[in-house]
Amino acid sequence: MALWDKLGEELPDLPYRRTGTLYADNDRFSVEAFVENHSKWGYDCRLITRDQARQYEPSVKVLEGPLAIAEGEGQVEATAAAQVLATEARKAGAMVFTGIAIDAVSVDGTGRVDGVVLDAAPLKADEVIVAAGTETARIVEPLGVNLPMRSPAGLLVTTRPLPRLFDRLILLPDLHVRQLPEGALLAGTSFAGERTDEPPEAQAEALVQRIRDMIAGAENAELGHWTVGYRPVPEDGFPVIGRPGRIGGLYIATMHSGVTLAPAVGEFVAREVIDGIRDPLLAPFGPDRFQDN
Repeated sequence: MALWDKLGEELPDLPYRRTGTLYADNDRFSVEAFVENHSKWGYDCRLITRDQARQYEPSVKVLEGPLAIAEGEGQVEATAAAQVLATEARKAGAMVFTGIAIDAVSVDGTGRVDGVVLDAAPLKADEVIVAAGTETARIVEPLGVNLPMRSPAGLLVTTRPLPRLFDRLILLPDLHVRQLPEGALLAGTSFAGERTDEPPEAQAEALVQRIRDMIAGAENAELGHWTVGYRPVPEDGFPVIGRPGRIGGLYIATMHSGVTLAPAVGEFVAREVIDGIRDPLLAPFGPDRFQDN
């Protein structure tokens, strides 16, 4: 997260804000345990009283159980940030193509990855980095790389724009919500993923009702749209970053949360691919931990 601050200083157009987060206790998340564990790592978080929470975010109607504030956390608009970074990459000499499907990763006569295939035409490369989220396992499987992943679904709803109600990310029981720069509220129910047979349309309407019930000023919130995304979570829950030992020319980078970790992982990957230096912090996260013995 400190590297998001650094990127924000270097790139004024980056849609990143260090806003902090208000945490409330729920059945799946202990605020007290969170603060106790993270404080030992030097994380900027602390327990607060209800009165303090009301001063921080008076628009939150329901404040129960232990509460905490994490001032070091922030918000970034991921798609817009990717576009800013792609523009900067072009300025630095990179060729950036979008909207083009990759048919396959190609392999030369020695069994080394040597590029990708685009619409039956080869594009050769010294190194291929697969950072394709939930699709990563499918892409590398034909290359003999086993990458078991879970892809829990995540429902997000976006309301129609509202007047400015709050600044922080708000994590309440069964509701995490933030207000986008244009005023819309973006909300979900869980960072762990939802498992239900209920249609997403019904879940979306229920979530908007929860916003109305829990956020002052949002009593007349209207659903703008909803989306269901799938989190790229390796089977053991930890990132996969590095080169598989069984095939050369291939590098993998997939994880959840990719947005939070993006600046750090970007630096790590660039250093390893360009300079051949693997950061010691990456030692537990290589892809070969999933290979059969």
